Amino acid sequence: MTSVHYKEENHLPDNAFTEHCEYVPTLPFQPAHVEEVVYCYDKLFTDICNRLKLNPVSERQLVQEAKLNTRSVTKDTLIEWLETACYLLDTCCIPLLQKASEIETVKDTVKLQREKIDDQKSIIELQKKLLDVTENGLNNVQKVVQNTVQEELKSAQNTIQTEMKSYSSVLTNTCSAALSQKKIRAAVKSATDSEDRSRNIIVYGVEESDSEVLPEKVSDILHEIGEKPAVTDCCRIGFKRDETGVRPVKFTVRSPDVANQLLRKAKLLRSKEGFKSVYISPDRTVSERRAYKKLLEELKAKRVAEPDKFYVIRNNKIISTSEKCAPGVPGAT
Repeated sequence: MTSVHYKEENHLPDNAFTEHCEYVPTLPFQPAHVEEVVYCYDKLFTDICNRLKLNPVSERQLVQEAKLNTRSVTKDTLIEWLETACYLLDTCCIPLLQKASEIETVKDTVKLQREKIDDQKSIIELQKKLLDVTENGLNNVQKVVQNTVQEELKSAQNTIQTEMKSYSSVLTNTCSAALSQKKIRAAVKSATDSEDRSRNIIVYGVEESDSEVLPEKVSDILHEIGEKPAVTDCCRIGFKRDETGVRPVKFTVRSPDVANQLLRKAKLLRSKEGFKSVYISPDRTVSERRAYKKLLEELKAKRVAEPDKFYVIRNNKIISTSEKCAPGVPGAT
């Protein structure tokens, strides 16, 4: 038997057993590699059996029990067998087993990925079916709503047309004489005047002097009730009849909402030192002032007749309240 030599690049024992296994560890795992390793293994054990005088087919399992310390087995032969066996285990069998394990792992991973893809496809199909059902349901609801709305609109249009015809007939027969041009102008003037006055505020009881600066006086009064609105068109109204007379002050704010806010907080002046005789009220028309004057007279009469009760004016009505007004105050507006 020839001596064993190792190839430098991969330490492969250069003998008759390993001549078919040169590229097994380096190439990607293939079924043919297993055949090459098995072929090398068979050649090794056949040689051992022949040296030990054993039948390679029927007595192969007796190799481990055989006595290798015989003259027919030289030291070089044992070394060659051992190196070849170690090479098969370390360089061929173990790497091939590892590669096979990796392939199985990859197969399992691919299988799981395919199962996941199948599950995702199933979910997508279910979502499509759900969307179809939802879309059909929404279409049905939309149709029902549209039909209902159309029926309601049609019914409302018929009712309006009928009512308009009736109203037009009544208006033509009964109101042509009553709505004279003079009354229409008066109504328009009243509505316009009311809109213009909705942003105005009238203040009574503000001391008057020749050198006064009205915007500053108004700002001081509003400051006492915690308000600082933008004030414009601040002026005295009416004619000054004598030196002791005090004319009301009128001013304008940005919007009716601001004016209403000032009127709601006007009662706070009752408790302010130096402002107890100052009253804030809306800018009323002549007819509204007359009606309010009449309410004041009724208020005074009620207070005299029932001194144990407290009456005030709110929303153009006299009501009883548990809150006592300051002396001289006619009541809230």
